[in-house]
Amino acid sequence: MQREKIMTFHTVNDFQLSLEKSLDDLKKRSEEYSKLIGEKLRDPQTDNSKELAELKEKLEGPTDPKKKKTVKKKDQKANWLNFDAISIYDGIGLKGELELYFKALEDTKLMIEKFQKVKESVDSLVSKGLKMDLGCMIFMENDLPFEMTFIKSLVPKAKFSYKAIFSVETEKPIEIKN
Repeated sequence: MQREKIMTFHTVNDFQLSLEKSLDDLKKRSEEYSKLIGEKLRDPQTDNSKELAELKEKLEGPTDPKKKKTVKKKDQKANWLNFDAISIYDGIGLKGELELYFKALEDTKLMIEKFQKVKESVDSLVSKGLKMDLGCMIFMENDLPFEMTFIKSLVPKAKFSYKAIFSVETEKPIEIKN
């Protein structure tokens, strides 16, 4: 659902189901990132103990009370070099990899919050009497709110019809003998 800018749904119910599926996918992705980060931090084979200590200090705060340092944004950008349309980490190792995982995790959590707000808004509309058989078109930007318009339902309404086959067995003729 995140790739498309304009989406059309046959019914409001279809839109709700799509939102729920997107939320589930985002939550799974968030769990995967958290799991990967945890595995990377606990991996005993990492030989970058200095970089690992810096990361743990950023996550948990300084371990030495005399060594209170505020984390500045410049420190985070110092290791990243801009090359045309991409940023490249200056170095090979765990720190750059973990920074990317943390950025992805943060972005995923923001998307979960946004989709949750949209889902709550649509649920509120439905509880206030929005017809579920209406079609809708959604314009999705990176920022909230989604823009939504209602359209004629793309699912044709079923007309009442009754079909049956009526059959009657014929009577067997009776012979009359004189």
